[in-house]
Amino acid sequence: MGVVHVRLTDGRVLQIDDEPVGTGAEKRVFLTRDRQYAVGFYYGALSDRRERVDRLTRILTNYNPTLAANGTYWSPYFCWPVGVVDGVNAIPLAFAQRQQLVWPPLAVVTPTYRGNFYFRDRFGSKQEKEVRWFTGGKASRFVPQAETGSLLTRLQVAVRLARAVRRLHMAGLAHADLSNKNVLVDPKGGDACIIDIDSLVVPGVAPPSVLGTPGYIAPEVLANKAQPSIATDKHALAVLLYELLLQRHPLQGKRVNSTRSAEEDEQLSMGARALFIEHPTDQRNPPHTPISVPFTRLGPALAQCFTRTFVDGLHTPNRRADAAEWEVALYRTMQRVHPLPSGKWTVVGPGLPLASLAGDERLSGPVLVAHVLRETPEGVVDEQDLLVLFHHLALHDWHLRIGSLPNEKADRTPRGYVAQHGGKWWLVNTSDTPWDVIDGPRIGRNASVECVSGLTLRIGEALPARVLRIGTL
Repeated sequence: MGVVHVRLTDGRVLQIDDEPVGTGAEKRVFLTRDRQYAVGFYYGALSDRRERVDRLTRILTNYNPTLAANGTYWSPYFCWPVGVVDGVNAIPLAFAQRQQLVWPPLAVVTPTYRGNFYFRDRFGSKQEKEVRWFTGGKASRFVPQAETGSLLTRLQVAVRLARAVRRLHMAGLAHADLSNKNVLVDPKGGDACIIDIDSLVVPGVAPPSVLGTPGYIAPEVLANKAQPSIATDKHALAVLLYELLLQRHPLQGKRVNSTRSAEEDEQLSMGARALFIEHPTDQRNPPHTPISVPFTRLGPALAQCFTRTFVDGLHTPNRRADAAEWEVALYRTMQRVHPLPSGKWTVVGPGLPLASLAGDERLSGPVLVAHVLRETPEGVVDEQDLLVLFHHLALHDWHLRIGSLPNEKADRTPRGYVAQHGGKWWLVNTSDTPWDVIDGPRIGRNASVECVSGLTLRIGEALPARVLRIGTL
């Protein structure tokens, strides 16, 4: 395999292999010799070149979260472009002609994917961990069991996706093509990364260049009533989260909307006549196979977001849950997970069974929980939230402090932990902030208190203060 020298607009020169590793709808992708970067050259015809160059320039600079505050934090969440190739002096003409590249050449340079985003399928072939492998479809059969992860790691994947989309939307950007092919996930390690950033919708500069991927395109786009935007991203994000957590598509049911052609039926079923397969009052689109784990089994926080997006907001975009709301709902759900004897995880809470999601494994005995309250000068307010306690649970600021979330601003230093010892449950304070037992002693650093039903703790002295009241399920 030969080598081609590629000059970027910033003056850097990269050496790439002269044969592509892949070809998409618009670009041929070549790897650098050191395998650090991928260079995607546009091929064929390009009618909107000036617009694409302007888009890429802004994505690399003004709208680049990896260069803004917390840039290092955000880098792993995206495969963000790091350079552009543009101009007749960038590559040899003969190479461009042989590969049928746009001339003058135009390409986007991105980092190669991290190693944890590849796996070996059951045939031994190396595959990128696109979402499509992990959503219960035919492709899932070729994924080794070790790669599928657990409920806990899939919730972690979902958090990272929601957080990344929230960051894009905060900047006014829409991805426009969130789908099972443009998101990489690692359910085994709880990681995720958004790819294909170069087609972002940049406000006032770059309109959508694609409508999206079938199955993830919002109904109003398929009905020719809207273009891809932040509102349509909200729909696509919800579809991805539903698929990852419940292993099915939220709109693909038995309802037939056209007998004239499969294409028209798909257009209507995902578009103007789209209907949630778990709609609480309209059962005209039942799932193809009986549902063993309804979306409500994931707990109230996620159930509310799914209802808002697929019931209230399916055809009313401004009623959909946004990425920030999904992120908080996922945090609240992760506070309700509990390990099963097998090592798997489940979600528990009032009205939910003390069992695995599928009901094939049960928890023995009551589960300790902490009801979350807030003490204010006017009195104690119930925050209608719950923290499930189990052995070796680490306690952080987002458990113990009002207004703290486990996001990019969080201090991740443990502040305490839960332990089972001598047949009793204990809460241990490892922070310098005192915990005051209501009508009892103060729990200082490295001190512990027996965790019994009815115990009430105030965290810190300032008001408003987080209050935890211990109970059982």
